[in-house]
Amino acid sequence: MSDAETSLVNGALVHLGEDTVSSLVGDPPPSRIVKILPHLQKSIDAVLVKYGWLCALDYFTLEPSALIPANWRFQYHYVLPAGALRFWEVSRLNGWERGVWIRDDGATVPVLRSTQGGSINVSLVMRRNADALDKNVSDAIEFELAARAARPIGGSVERALELRKIADQAVLSAMGTDGQDAKGDDVMIADRVGNLRAAAL
Repeated sequence: MSDAETSLVNGALVHLGEDTVSSLVGDPPPSRIVKILPHLQKSIDAVLVKYGWLCALDYFTLEPSALIPANWRFQYHYVLPAGALRFWEVSRLNGWERGVWIRDDGATVPVLRSTQGGSINVSLVMRRNADALDKNVSDAIEFELAARAARPIGGSVERALELRKIADQAVLSAMGTDGQDAKGDDVMIADRVGNLRAAAL
């Protein structure tokens, strides 16, 4: 476990009124660590998908997938690359939507459906480990982690609900400071539905 992961867990433990630890690896590890660790990456992912954080954005040029059959509305499909959590911006004004392709084996694959083929430029929110996170995002993740671990660690539904509200506010606060280190030239079309959902927290 990295120092950044330990810092996130300790931040969440402080919010829960628990003692911090010097390491996430113990023999045996404390019970509070056993209970909180399963929520760590889920909490990171949950915060990252809510916004196009600069520390989590990558830019790709995608080609239509030959694996997904066309339908009457969308002839072309672009598959979300490995490690990506969601499409964020798309370089087309219209004729596309986010969706899910269900493979024959039952697995679900996030896709971008389009009425036009050819290459398409997108920005994607990528899964990140704790070391790659901006400090403001890390603060929001600490509250998210605390909210998810409140019931397993303390058994308090009330505390979990209270931390959930704080976690949502922490995400909005982090959004207000993110993006100040960028000056884009050609603005792509953002995921407006995703933005509205994030703003409604």
